[in-house]
Amino acid sequence: MDLNIRVLGSTSSGNCTLMWDSSSAMNRTVRGSALMIDCGLSPRYVCHNLGMLDLDMSSISGVLITHTHGDHVKKSMLKRLVKEKVPIFCHKNVLKGLFEKHSIMEKAVSMGLLKTFNDKEFASGAFTVKGFEVPHDSNGGCFGFNIFKKVRSGIKKVTIATDLGYPQADLIKHFVDSDVIIIESNHDRDMLENSGRPQWLKKRIKEIGHLSNDQCADFLSEIVSRSRKMPKAVILAHISQQCNTNALAGKRTMHALNESDCGETEIYMTHRRKANEIVKII
Repeated sequence: MDLNIRVLGSTSSGNCTLMWDSSSAMNRTVRGSALMIDCGLSPRYVCHNLGMLDLDMSSISGVLITHTHGDHVKKSMLKRLVKEKVPIFCHKNVLKGLFEKHSIMEKAVSMGLLKTFNDKEFASGAFTVKGFEVPHDSNGGCFGFNIFKKVRSGIKKVTIATDLGYPQADLIKHFVDSDVIIIESNHDRDMLENSGRPQWLKKRIKEIGHLSNDQCADFLSEIVSRSRKMPKAVILAHISQQCNTNALAGKRTMHALNESDCGETEIYMTHRRKANEIVKII
């Protein structure tokens, strides 16, 4: 089997990432071959994109929740997941915030759909997952994920952290030796400073909200310097629509990877309401 990755959308207005293998499209009746990370987009949009891939909600083994912010958990999408009996995974510290914001979680519990995780690995269908906490200003914390999947050439590792307030040194160990890294490159520092946004918001973004292009690039350089193998792909996520451009984010990351002798690593951009190219790992 192969592993396919597509970010259906990633900005402050909505985030959702999909991973699946070939068996998902071959047999929709078997839940377990697709995995969703966050559900911050509308059910209509998500289901449309699933259909474009010959998938549907029955293909999804589970949804991983990174944190409770509204651009990562959309109420209507959460209701649709419960209706379709899709398991929902979140860290035990995130539970309180989810229950406070979404009454549908009571029904998810009664149906046995809510699954909590701690620092141990857990399974969701054909995927093995390990969560790790990242700094971000969210009630109950925010989590990235290492996701492992067996393909024809062996076990592959995907690391995702779409909201990362600042690049803590002790986080690097979670990213090293990844085959694919999905990481935010949120803002250009100059564009943020000149954006006209209030100072409190600029301070929040810079200190605990999101990585700048420079922070992302430097963090990636440190990751690859400690890795035994280079990532096949880096996917830049959560790119600000007002304080960044895909061109600026991509250029800064490309320069950092070239300086680190990772010129063969492919860089993929994400969009507001447009799925990016499919990243395929064989």
